[in-house]
Amino acid sequence: MKTEVLLKDPVFQLNLMLWMVKEQPTADYRVRPLFYNWGFEIIYVEQPFAFPEEAVKAINSSALDIGVPPEPDLILGRSRDNKALYFEAKANSFGIASTNSKQARAHLIASGPVFGEVLSPLNACLLCYVLPDGACAPMSQCLAALTDELHDKGLKPGPFSCHGLAVNEARILYSWDSAFKIHVDVADDALPILDDVSDDTDPAPLLLVFNDEDCSNVEMRDFYRKVVIDQVRACLLCDLHSLTLGENYEISPDSLLEKTTDGIFHYLGRVRQKNLRRLIRENIFKKIADYCKERQPSVTLVGDYLAVTWRSADEKNDFLNWMEDRRTHFDAGKPPEESLSLFDLPDADKIEGE
Repeated sequence: MKTEVLLKDPVFQLNLMLWMVKEQPTADYRVRPLFYNWGFEIIYVEQPFAFPEEAVKAINSSALDIGVPPEPDLILGRSRDNKALYFEAKANSFGIASTNSKQARAHLIASGPVFGEVLSPLNACLLCYVLPDGACAPMSQCLAALTDELHDKGLKPGPFSCHGLAVNEARILYSWDSAFKIHVDVADDALPILDDVSDDTDPAPLLLVFNDEDCSNVEMRDFYRKVVIDQVRACLLCDLHSLTLGENYEISPDSLLEKTTDGIFHYLGRVRQKNLRRLIRENIFKKIADYCKERQPSVTLVGDYLAVTWRSADEKNDFLNWMEDRRTHFDAGKPPEESLSLFDLPDADKIEGE
């Protein structure tokens, strides 16, 4: 995929940021771990931000169009000074009259004084919009205008910053403004985060998490789903190769996703976790269960758990050969929607500390 197009893709943007907060070898990183090196760690990924009751009342009485609850792409925190970074990734900038401003107003309020009420002991938050580099200046102007608008209504927005992504000499360059430099206490204005990029960059090796809601391109949704399925398939095969005869093996989608996302699955909001869980159960586990129904009755799917017990080497070899066969196709289409339970509704997905 064209790298310039990828820099506008919110899925790619989010996964770049997640890599930037992962511990990696100093001289052999996949993506330069800027945020990790600056002492930040993940607090939440794509979870609704639950405003306290008083803040909701103030928002409702303002008569402004404010999207409650907002859902930041990523929140990072630094324990040594209780500072936080609140990220929103966008393909482009927008103006104050845009429908995106409804969401932006909520992000600005969430990163203000109310942030410390919700996520104490973190108390100093900076809203960071991540966009292609050329969109930073107009985005900053829009956020400044929205900030003035909120102040005029007696609301308390927080500070903001705009960060740019650009291709420079076969590298992806990540840049930021003075507000970020002061908040994080860094001297640089920009640093390369990914080396050796080409005109057509394959985003698959960088994919940690994906949800359909993040991607408006139908073709790319299918591509990202296939990457997730291939990652989980490979992880499952690794486990099964080491399984001995007579050993009872039981695995859930959550356990596999914890491994393939390097633990990031744990930080995702409940509804987004459910979407990934359903993808693995419906598109991988069910196909396995259907294949084994008549051939290997000791391979079963009960609820979300796949159970495997091989009684002979022939059973094991038959299963592994089928799983590894290129002709064995695991559908990358979106699985059917399920009715949401009470605990899966967005309002039930609260951030602790409210």
